[in-house]
Amino acid sequence: MANATAISENEAIWRGAVMNGRVLIALIFREAALRFGAGPFAYVWTLVEPTLLVGIMLVLRIYVKHYSPAFGESSTVFLLTGLLAFRITRNTINKAGKAITSNSALFGLGVVKPPDVVIARVVVEFTIWMIVLAIFFAAVSRILQLEVINNFQDFVIALCSIFYFCIAMSLFNATVGALVSIWRTIWKIATLPLLFASGVLYMPASMPPEILNVITWNPFLHCVEALRSTSYLDYMSLYDPVYLQSFSTIVLLLSLAIERLFRKEIIRAKGDDDDEEEV
Repeated sequence: MANATAISENEAIWRGAVMNGRVLIALIFREAALRFGAGPFAYVWTLVEPTLLVGIMLVLRIYVKHYSPAFGESSTVFLLTGLLAFRITRNTINKAGKAITSNSALFGLGVVKPPDVVIARVVVEFTIWMIVLAIFFAAVSRILQLEVINNFQDFVIALCSIFYFCIAMSLFNATVGALVSIWRTIWKIATLPLLFASGVLYMPASMPPEILNVITWNPFLHCVEALRSTSYLDYMSLYDPVYLQSFSTIVLLLSLAIERLFRKEIIRAKGDDDDEEEV
């Protein structure tokens, strides 16, 4: 009798996991359809827009301001790895942070939960930026004859860590933002100096100890350092995988707890019209 009960419980858990997996896959396809639009031009523009933006920033920094690389011989590789890591992280979090309020109609179906729509949007946005990253890395490797990735295994691990951080912070912003409408404004103001505090334009290890003691608490800096360190063999990186993953885990657990405690209030939250693209 006990064995039969255990088997039935295991089957129920398995069926629940399969159902959640199907819901998540369906949400990912739905998010992709909404993100890319109905026509073929929308598919192209979704990839061209971030590619152009990063490309313009690179040109302005390197050729207009005559930027000298803070490390290595190529300013293009140094800036490219920093800009891409930063924009992948911040833009994914900003987009996915609005997933709950923009998909509130789906929660009436019963099988869709707030974390599901957040994870689905993170997957779509992160995938878009992975394509953009592949375009830039392939172009630099082809045109400048430079090896952008020197350690592929660490490169994959770095991307996984960044993806995990994006899920944790996106869920936190989405749940808190649904409960406290002013949170999005607070988040935007708080993240304004991140481009400078995350080591995108300089080598963080070269900073004085007083500054290092402050910026090393910034998880965005660890995301930038994680990706950039895979492009150099002798780069003095401040990347601490234990800190980044621990930070992400704590934020994720806190977000899940908030979502479970205030699920009814979060589901009833209404979205706003503030949907501009972050620069």
